[in-house]
Amino acid sequence: MLEGKWSRHYDRGLGSLARHRPAEAVKALQTALEVCPPSKAHDLYKICLFLGVALQRVGFPQSAIKSWISCQRLNKRGPTRKMLSRYTNCYGMERQDSSEADDWQAFSSIQTVRYLLGKNKRTFSTRAEQDMISDLIRDSWGELRRSADLGSMSGCMKLEAFHAVRIVFPTFVVAEPHLDGPIITVNFQTKQRVGLNDRCSCGSGMPFMLCCGRTPGKEELLSGSF
Repeated sequence: MLEGKWSRHYDRGLGSLARHRPAEAVKALQTALEVCPPSKAHDLYKICLFLGVALQRVGFPQSAIKSWISCQRLNKRGPTRKMLSRYTNCYGMERQDSSEADDWQAFSSIQTVRYLLGKNKRTFSTRAEQDMISDLIRDSWGELRRSADLGSMSGCMKLEAFHAVRIVFPTFVVAEPHLDGPIITVNFQTKQRVGLNDRCSCGSGMPFMLCCGRTPGKEELLSGSF
């Protein structure tokens, strides 16, 4: 049983979920998470689990995925692995209606991140700017689909193909200096490079490409939190 003042917020959150009020549940469970001591790993796991459920129901799937990944770090054998398998695709993003839609979502996100990293602020300034960049990405996506047999590729192979595409984006503002090349992920404990299918070094027990190396989703791109 949960003990301490955070338990009241936890119980309130579960009650809100039972009454189909996910927004109220998110607020209560976030408060429970903030006040629950770090030493209470099992309690933190349960709070993150139901916080993910509430976030999924309220319409923030990427935040729900992040909450469930936190659960995996706290308890590798808990039920969150099934939740992640149900709601995420091979890129660690929200699962779409088809594999083609999953591929487009990943490609669009990768190219959008590349564009936004060249801005002083990691967000779009106007809707017109966002629409123009989206059109450029969609045109490049069409060229890639015509030139590559994506259906025969694994998730890792497709990610490599998506990252290899270089779109020439217009410059709206003076860009900050940044590395315009592949990011090499290294496990500093083993001093070895981390492959996409290697177990993530954060302790979740999941492949890197589905955990810390997952492709950011739309809500993360719009908020600049990637």
